[in-house]
Amino acid sequence: MRCALSGCVRPGLTAIILCALAGSAGHSYAAETQAWDAASSLAASASPPGLRLVWNSGSEDPAAALDRLERAGFPVAVALPPHVYYVRAEGASRSLLPIGFSFQEDGRAESAARQVAVGPPDAPEPRVGAAVGVDLDPFQGRNDAFPPIRLGSSPLRNRIARGGMLQGLPFGARWFDTSEFMIGRVAVSILFPESDGTTDPNRYNWTPALRDSVIRSAVRGLAKWNGFAASHGIALSFAIEVHAGLATRYEPIDRTVAEEDNWIEDVLAGYAGYRSDASTLEYDVANAARSRLGAQWSVLLFAVQNDTDPDGAFPDGYFSHARLGGPFFVTPVNNMNSTSATLDFYIEHEIAHSFWALDEHFPSNGWWSCQLTTGYFNQPNSNSVVPAPGYCGYRRGCLMYANYPDSLCDFTQRQIGWADLDRNGIPDLTETHPAVFPDSSQYRTVAGSPITLRGKALEVAIPNQNPYHYFLGDSISIASIDSVRYRVDGGPANRAVPSDGTFDSGREWFTATLPVLPPGDYVVEWEAWNSNGLKNAESQFTTVSLRAPSAPAGAGGGASASRGLSLRVGPTPSPGPVRFTLRAPPGSRGWGRIHDVRGREVARWRLEVPSSGTADWRWEGRVAGGATLPSGLYFVSIEIDGATLKRRLVISR
Repeated sequence: MRCALSGCVRPGLTAIILCALAGSAGHSYAAETQAWDAASSLAASASPPGLRLVWNSGSEDPAAALDRLERAGFPVAVALPPHVYYVRAEGASRSLLPIGFSFQEDGRAESAARQVAVGPPDAPEPRVGAAVGVDLDPFQGRNDAFPPIRLGSSPLRNRIARGGMLQGLPFGARWFDTSEFMIGRVAVSILFPESDGTTDPNRYNWTPALRDSVIRSAVRGLAKWNGFAASHGIALSFAIEVHAGLATRYEPIDRTVAEEDNWIEDVLAGYAGYRSDASTLEYDVANAARSRLGAQWSVLLFAVQNDTDPDGAFPDGYFSHARLGGPFFVTPVNNMNSTSATLDFYIEHEIAHSFWALDEHFPSNGWWSCQLTTGYFNQPNSNSVVPAPGYCGYRRGCLMYANYPDSLCDFTQRQIGWADLDRNGIPDLTETHPAVFPDSSQYRTVAGSPITLRGKALEVAIPNQNPYHYFLGDSISIASIDSVRYRVDGGPANRAVPSDGTFDSGREWFTATLPVLPPGDYVVEWEAWNSNGLKNAESQFTTVSLRAPSAPAGAGGGASASRGLSLRVGPTPSPGPVRFTLRAPPGSRGWGRIHDVRGREVARWRLEVPSSGTADWRWEGRVAGGATLPSGLYFVSIEIDGATLKRRLVISR
């Protein structure tokens, strides 16, 4: 039975396509694809080192299941939702698992795996090479990272213009920002193309055992990255989706890399249910996956069947390869019949290219020399052996150089966004700060009613310096606004209310309601906190001036009706210089003083009101000796003809 491409079209992006594909021998895959269960195979296999398998007996929304497990204190390393979740072994406690989750060694989990298991769970791995050696070149001098996708095509331009900021993405990211830096949750869609024999002879067919082996290799390779991240204090997890039985008219391994858009377009058009160019479909499918899995980033892995291929390569000599910066990479099952690396390593290596890491080994062409820079922080590729080993001064073991899958050099770390440029031991992208902007720095009204103040909190992203974006890439932050707090005259902190009901994005509007306050001047100090646990670097203030209901209209803004006296002080907050305007009967005499919050006098003036009835003077924010006063809250006291006027003053430098 042969399945035409149109028969594989599905209405949405939420389920695996189960389509009867025809091989050259007329073999039907419908029954075996429907019966195949990757989660069961993983549950029956050994967990990667340092990880424990948690089984979820439910079938809830994948993103919700991931969030529920992580909120319970179990950071996920690699997952195949909705059932399989590998968590780091250290500190894992059975008693704290959420309802429906259980460790694999529990009888419940093992029983669940046995009930849904189909086919041999211990199927052997395909022939993908022996254990990794040292100083061997698994790519045999071949280029495996290709230049980024150009965003200049008409469909891409239209999608970019319409896309804008998408809900749920990292703050600042857009539709084509699918893998800007390797921090957070990454959706990995493993797609298994099947030739239907329409254009090319169908020479290779996927079996459940081969598909299982690819998924197990992906889990192990991605788990290595989780281990790297954990050792650097970085939150990184991978959520895998599996899509089998994706029809194409071509046999992928028989087409050159230059022709791969043809079979990729076939595969994704059948999967998505509509036709477009390959690049647009790649980004569409990647974005749909990260939306379903609640991920910040998304990468597509096209697994190509060539298990018995005599040379283990595409016709042009290439094998595993990636688009620099994503959104996809391609991995044949059999890579060059090499004995230097397993499939785990190729997946571990290629996903680094998706996050802008460059190769450091000798290629057939030297475009990734040690003088190139790449990534969000525009970091050098100084460990590369091109044009010669040590040319740029370095030669270190690294998974991007020679064959060191268990080593991650600092150059690659910085290229994928783990840079610590301020050298404080914390990656810069995990210590961004928010900013808070009240709608007004001054608020004047009549006392006697609650006061509602409004404003905006904004996550401040580090600028994107990626040279492949022409240094104009989107500036993105993985953090979101966590809370906004305010204090009145240095009192206890109160929480502002998010306008949309939840603080969960990088841009939030908020309101704060002050209780009924007596007439006078008050200073409201604002704080915004983000999910990094950091607050705004620069303080923001709102001065609230309340006049008594019986006061004349012209007495607002800090005026006092006492004995016809009035005093204006401003600006407040002030970077330093402050102007004072005192209105009093001509000839009145007195003193003006400023005290700090401890009651210490920091400035004093002798006052005498001229015949105009207005005394006006300027203070530079300095003490008598000329020293600059630090930022903070100060108190102004004017004693004139037996009356006292008091105001609050904020210095914010």
